[in-house]
Amino acid sequence: MLKGYRSLLFYAASALLPVTADCVSADCGGSAAWRSLQHVQNAIGATNCSWDGDAVAFTNSRQTVRFYHSRRKADINGVTVWLNAPPYGSAPKGDWRMAGIDLDLLHLAVLPETEGPKKSLHVMLDPGHGGSDNGARSLDPPVNEKDLTLELSRKIGAALKDLGFKVSYTRTDDSTLTLDERSRLARKKKADLFISVHANHAGNKSAQGIETYVLPPSGYPGTAEGSRARGWQIGNRNDYHNTLLGFSIHRELTVLTDAIDRGLKRQSFFVLRETSCPAVLLEFGFLSNTEETLRMLDPDWQIQSAAAVAAGISSYAKKVDILDQSVALKRAKDAEANERWRKYLAERAAPQEAPEQTNSASRQDAELAAESEPETLTMVVSNPKPMPSFAVVPEPSPAKMHITAPPPVSANIIKTTPAELPPRLADDELSSSPLPKVTIITGTNTAPVQIDALLDFYETGKAQNP
Repeated sequence: MLKGYRSLLFYAASALLPVTADCVSADCGGSAAWRSLQHVQNAIGATNCSWDGDAVAFTNSRQTVRFYHSRRKADINGVTVWLNAPPYGSAPKGDWRMAGIDLDLLHLAVLPETEGPKKSLHVMLDPGHGGSDNGARSLDPPVNEKDLTLELSRKIGAALKDLGFKVSYTRTDDSTLTLDERSRLARKKKADLFISVHANHAGNKSAQGIETYVLPPSGYPGTAEGSRARGWQIGNRNDYHNTLLGFSIHRELTVLTDAIDRGLKRQSFFVLRETSCPAVLLEFGFLSNTEETLRMLDPDWQIQSAAAVAAGISSYAKKVDILDQSVALKRAKDAEANERWRKYLAERAAPQEAPEQTNSASRQDAELAAESEPETLTMVVSNPKPMPSFAVVPEPSPAKMHITAPPPVSANIIKTTPAELPPRLADDELSSSPLPKVTIITGTNTAPVQIDALLDFYETGKAQNP
């Protein structure tokens, strides 16, 4: 009982007063409430956890989730997802952690597989650019982005109508629209979803692949290097729904079109931050790459891509009601935890006339504060050879933290019982399940897949102005 109450108090503290910590890379930005290895294991429902010195992977009977050391890149069941902040620390040392916002988005929006009846939705398609704004351009073969996006949008609209969705467009001809006009059209026509269609461009002519963009949460920078963090925008009211929509579409695009997966990314594009309904921006390929341009002009490829987008939206429509319930439950529990924390602080701050007048709740609080014995982390070393050296990121400076994280767990050997993926857990229950079995992998044959070299040459392109 005391153990569970202590976990609730810590969660409430972290929810009410976000923990600030030094980021391990320059693109992290802002502050983050960090979640431990155990929190992640419980949220994902992992029955096994492996660490190879560069990435920690959580697995169960149906899912595999991999996070890379000090990098925002993650792999969710084979699909690339870019996090809002890079994880830091070491699994063997027990100090591995990831940003709470990323765990929440994965836990509620990305990983759940349960579907319900398909919800009837109104989808607004936004063919990028148009009129005097040609967008990106290919010289060989000669193609303007505005023409390609209009043709793709028409095919996507046809595929959506075949699935029973209501469809409207920001433009149906070669007309000029401002960014604000596009967002206002979505509000005026009361669209449920907003899909902005684009083609990419980069200085590196060999760059290729599909990217899907959603809005970063408030206080976090975009994925592109040098992006600045912004405050709360209109689009941030849909953070969970944006993530579900973006992941659902991106997964289908990478699977059905067999395209290079450049990832579900985050950027504060105007139409994402100013549109009131869930919104994504799709980059179907690079007009700066001749081979990819020819592929995008292929009518069969266009039909296949349109079907993939429609399939992703259909998947979203089957999950959105369940997500609504999960988000409502989380917010209710957050409010309850915050209220308990405020009462706890008020009791601690209230003057006491005499020691004997201290009530039982205050005495329990004192016992909780004194109780600081760390838990144990399950560790299984699969190779008896000496462990490789791991680069250890220094702990954030205590002077910059409002609330310190729970003490790191120690590496003792215990056993856990495999289980199927559990139902989504409330955050105040995340510390109650057994710790994962961590396998430390050594040897060169188990290294994770490297990031595509093209990412090193990535440029933001000309889809929208941030």
